[in-house]
Amino acid sequence: MPDRHNRHHYRILQVKELRLSMLLIDIINVGDGDAILLREKRAGKPDYVLLVDSGRPHVEYIKGSKRKTALLYLKTLGVDHIDTLLISHLHFDHFGGVLGILRHIPIYVLEAGYLPPKTAMWVERPDTLVKSPISMCDALNLFNDTIRIADTLGTDCIKAPEGKRMLTENLGIEIFYPDNELMDRQRLIFDGLYHREKFSEELLSAISKDRNCSSIVARVEYAGASILLTGDSYGVYWEDRGYEHCDILKVPHHGDPKSITEKAVKSVSPKYAVISCQNDSPAKKDRPSEAAMDILFDNVENVVCTENPDVKRLKAAAYDAVCFEISDDGEITYLLKA
Repeated sequence: MPDRHNRHHYRILQVKELRLSMLLIDIINVGDGDAILLREKRAGKPDYVLLVDSGRPHVEYIKGSKRKTALLYLKTLGVDHIDTLLISHLHFDHFGGVLGILRHIPIYVLEAGYLPPKTAMWVERPDTLVKSPISMCDALNLFNDTIRIADTLGTDCIKAPEGKRMLTENLGIEIFYPDNELMDRQRLIFDGLYHREKFSEELLSAISKDRNCSSIVARVEYAGASILLTGDSYGVYWEDRGYEHCDILKVPHHGDPKSITEKAVKSVSPKYAVISCQNDSPAKKDRPSEAAMDILFDNVENVVCTENPDVKRLKAAAYDAVCFEISDDGEITYLLKA
């Protein structure tokens, strides 16, 4: 039987252990793509691991860059499971890395805004020279393969439930869908493609381009602090959605000219804004754009990119990840992982 002094000492240790509970956020440098790792460190319990998007299947080595696949980053950290993986939308740079992760790290639940029908067949490329609908059909095939393999590995694949819910006692998430008309139109065309229906090139191009605006937006809350994860939803598309204030904003669409509006930024008034991009912007892309940077720097106290060239109001930089730690009393610590 411990004496009173030892019992008192034990109580102090318990308090210290409880204060070790925290949320770690790593916005991973996957180049021109998104992969956001959130880990709740819980005293005396396994970590709760949430991954939002997974970057591309492959990330090319570039001298002077620190970009890497999400899988490599997770393995380097020693992540041994993922409780929930949320896919914002069906672009390769947001979901392409899931299949590689599945082969190495157990994923308990996979959530997405759309799931292929059980009877889905291989999607044939349309007879067109237009890149966008061809890329969409290729993405649908990879997505179907990913879901089927996830099923065989025991992952529970579900449509992301709209609204608020608690993932743990302290970690909450709120899922926002774009308008129902857009999602219904996308679902009908995707289902049709999986069943070999034929559609006009014009319609396929429009549906392909709608994938950005069909992004799920997720708000993650912990100890009164929050991060808004916007996928690729254009700023003009969500500026009137009435999202609450957030502390950290993951800027949509890699900081290109469509990514943000002043109205959108002011509506959520973040303290930190993070752009996931690369230091050699893809061909015909402007990421991060001067227009977006001007809006962000004029309205946000701290603006940073995972990796960027020397652009207006921001010096060239490359990081392994942009990281935040939220303590169990809501205090936010910000660091760059070099």
